[in-house]
Amino acid sequence: MKKTLLLTCMLLLSAISIYAQTRTVTGRVVSADEPEGIPGVNILVKGSTVGTATDIDGRYSISVNSPDDILVFSFIGYNTQEIRVANRSEVSVTLVSDTRALGEVIVVGYGEQDRRTLTSAISSIRGKDVENVPIVSPDQFLQGRAPGVVVNSESGEPGGGMNIRIRGTTSITGNSDPLYVIDGVPIISNNLAASTFGQPVNPLADLNPADIESMEILKDASATAIFGARAANGVVLITTKRGQTGKPVVNISMYAGISEPWRDPNRLRVDGPTFERLQNESRRNNWVDRFGSLEALNPAGQAYSDPFPNPDQAIDTNWLDEIFQTGSIRNLDASVAGGDEKIKYFVSANNFFQEGLVRPADFERSSARMNLDFMVTPRLKIGTSATYSVNTRNRALNGNAIEGALSTAFFYPSNFPVFNEDGTYFRPFWENPVAVANETDYLMKTTRIIGSVFADWEIADGLVFRSTWSIDNNLVEEDRYFNTFLAAGAALNGSAQSFVTRSNNWINENVLTFQRDFGNNNINILLGNTLQENQFLRTQAFGQGFPSNSFKRIESAAVKNASSTGTSWGIASFFTRVNYGFKGKYLFTANMRADASSRFGADNRWGYFPSIAGAWRMVDEGFMENLRSTVSDLKIRASYGLTGNQGGIGDFQALGLWGGMRGGLNLGGVGQPSGPASYVDAPGIAPNQLANPDLKWETTAQFNIGLDVGLWSDRLTLTFDYYDKQTRDLLLNVPVPKSLGFSILTQNFGEMQNRGFELGINASIIEKQDFTWNANFNVSRNNNLVTRLAFPFSTFTRDYVRVEEGYPLNSFWVHVQEGVDPQTGDIIWDTMGDEEFNPNVHRQIFGTAIPRYVGGFTNTLNYKNWDLMAFFQFSEGNNTLNYGRFFFEHGGERATGYTTQQLDRWQQPGDITDVPRMASRNYSADLRPSRHVEDGSFLRLKNLSLGYTIPSPISSRVGIGRARVYGMAQNLITWTNYTGLDPEVSTSPSNLVSGVDIAVMPQPRTYTLGVNLTF
Repeated sequence: MKKTLLLTCMLLLSAISIYAQTRTVTGRVVSADEPEGIPGVNILVKGSTVGTATDIDGRYSISVNSPDDILVFSFIGYNTQEIRVANRSEVSVTLVSDTRALGEVIVVGYGEQDRRTLTSAISSIRGKDVENVPIVSPDQFLQGRAPGVVVNSESGEPGGGMNIRIRGTTSITGNSDPLYVIDGVPIISNNLAASTFGQPVNPLADLNPADIESMEILKDASATAIFGARAANGVVLITTKRGQTGKPVVNISMYAGISEPWRDPNRLRVDGPTFERLQNESRRNNWVDRFGSLEALNPAGQAYSDPFPNPDQAIDTNWLDEIFQTGSIRNLDASVAGGDEKIKYFVSANNFFQEGLVRPADFERSSARMNLDFMVTPRLKIGTSATYSVNTRNRALNGNAIEGALSTAFFYPSNFPVFNEDGTYFRPFWENPVAVANETDYLMKTTRIIGSVFADWEIADGLVFRSTWSIDNNLVEEDRYFNTFLAAGAALNGSAQSFVTRSNNWINENVLTFQRDFGNNNINILLGNTLQENQFLRTQAFGQGFPSNSFKRIESAAVKNASSTGTSWGIASFFTRVNYGFKGKYLFTANMRADASSRFGADNRWGYFPSIAGAWRMVDEGFMENLRSTVSDLKIRASYGLTGNQGGIGDFQALGLWGGMRGGLNLGGVGQPSGPASYVDAPGIAPNQLANPDLKWETTAQFNIGLDVGLWSDRLTLTFDYYDKQTRDLLLNVPVPKSLGFSILTQNFGEMQNRGFELGINASIIEKQDFTWNANFNVSRNNNLVTRLAFPFSTFTRDYVRVEEGYPLNSFWVHVQEGVDPQTGDIIWDTMGDEEFNPNVHRQIFGTAIPRYVGGFTNTLNYKNWDLMAFFQFSEGNNTLNYGRFFFEHGGERATGYTTQQLDRWQQPGDITDVPRMASRNYSADLRPSRHVEDGSFLRLKNLSLGYTIPSPISSRVGIGRARVYGMAQNLITWTNYTGLDPEVSTSPSNLVSGVDIAVMPQPRTYTLGVNLTF
């Protein structure tokens, strides 16, 4: 009995001991990509059979016996994690996607495709990779992040234009911007402002970047030919976020900050006393050159005297400080997404505001988006994507405007006062820069609706029909008032302009897709057609003579005038694509698209754009089996095809046109130049354009060969492409005999080529539980060359830019300066073998704005709850024409201001410099010295961010699923030899003019603090 009692007690004590060691651990498992619970995650106590799984919210509960127990979290598509329990009662985990286990699905034209089976050259950018970057428009995502894509900010004006080239410029006078397709809607991306007001605006700034899920850049003909007539410049596919099955997820993101010039503009400022000393020096040098010495008298018997006898007493006005400001920036995004098996939804709203560096520029956007997907039946889905945005711009006169605020701030010498004694603006010649900044009244408002509705009908297994109707409607209202404090307004007692522009675009697309596997064979066939029409309408009104500056509407003007204009164009298209794969390693793609455009004559209305591509997944071959532990992917691609461009001409360029005049008011439409048809003030018509029924599409033929490599389970991936693009039948104005009554006729004449390579490298350098380090690098080179041209021609002010056969576009035409004579201080010119220098003869092409290499480098590091991102952008080998030096390094030939480049002038024998002695012979108006063409290369720390994610046990206590706070700097540091304000911006950007800078508003350096909240 005693033995039995003793044994029972021992067993009871042992059970009590075991029970005391067993405890329950709870927690939640979320995704690093989307901070919401993951249902069905397997959780196992390592080395035992004890396990459980997460519920629909990602929560779990499990029993453990020891602090040394290790929990193993595993789920398909995510990296497995092992975590020691220790003394914690709650263990929450964030799982990271295993990109090597999941095939990357990317968007292609009219569908999706696994990247492993892709035969085309396509670069992808994920919205989450660039989230919270303080940018205005989605195209800024592309800067330095995709090989083969050159993106330059045309100015630092908020909402200002961007210059984007995919694999080079393919047209001379036509459009070279890529085609943008948002959720299947080809949108209007041209500038709709009636006046550039110094710089064009960016229509893509109407869109909220936070709504973007991904962007695909289609580059070779195999990828772009499905878009045919408008794809010669590449295609950018933008996919916005959509709802997913699960409970509603609410995201709120906010940031605010300030901006300043990344380079102090005062580094170029010459103060008042220095200005007067320079003017005195110039006067002395010219006197000696003309009369032999300062003691000599001029022919009128006058002795030399300094124009400014007391420079030390000169006033000093800092015009730059008067017009610059510290800008502010703020942004608020809110979205909710969710759904079930029947309906999925994504709804968002945004408000963005940014002030420019030069008063009074600012930009504000308010937008809303709704994306819906509804399963009517198991085989029928309908949906919609719609965005509505309203933005307003207070525009600053700047950029290529000679009377812009920034240009006049340099033109006005520092020894000028801001105001006269009576309080009016001091105005000796051009408009006073402070008046430009204070009195400019130009408001631009844009209202835009982009929307589509679609229906997907699965007719049978593998056979799907989709029909889509889309619109892109723009309403642009511009109101500008010149008050009487400005010279332009004072002369007319107030002057006003008003423009109302409408651009209405509708598209209908119908696509039938068939996909089926037959053993080792996979086939996908697509058939479709598109109908598109665009209408453009503009009404403009002018008024002058106002009762006072309190009345700004044209209704109050004493004299009024108005006109209206309009035009339209349309395209009808049919297209097909066939994708075939054998054993998943021999891949083939063929495209064909036929487009008919109303812009061309009846003889050549239709254009046909085929392409063919093939790829070999060598890694799947048997002879690679022993290498697969190292080589995880190896694919060779090749493609060839044709794409078109209709953007180089007006809407009715192929037709013979007649224009009408009455009372001096043009009654013709856009693209219809007015003719001298009025007679004794009576209405009439007259021919103003010759017909050319042979006019046809510009066509670009492109060959591409590429290589995709993955190493060590794709921890290191590499993509390389070489391309050769040949554009023919360029749409150009060609001279014709004047006996025809006209001097030019738009014809297909000219050829151009772009050749280059692209390299992209992605590396997962470190993958630890608490620390990861990912790096991305890309570099590309494009060689542009005009290979056939009817005649060479010059463009831009003073013929600084030249288009000539055998040279690239954007070439500068200057007098080549070989140096400055150290003994005399005069310029040594390249006379091209002649004895004497002649400025009318010895002018040469010298440098181009096209860079040799462009690219970017991104590092992303995560340590526990901390994240750090640094993104560098670079451009090498491009030249920038510092056109401001022509005006502000004038050697005393003008009474206007200087920039500090003039201080590097030659002053005495032995000086080594490229800025000559201040004398008329070196600074005459007919000289275009090559020293103004500078090295525009730069390396820029574009973005630097540091963030911290608050641990979920803390954030969940206040009902927040995920909370992240961060700080970011944009355009933080720039390394460059360029002496101007910004090597990236450009005056009057176009195909013909790029890389020219005269007082363009520089890009700002921006500092922001923000927070991301998920509920």
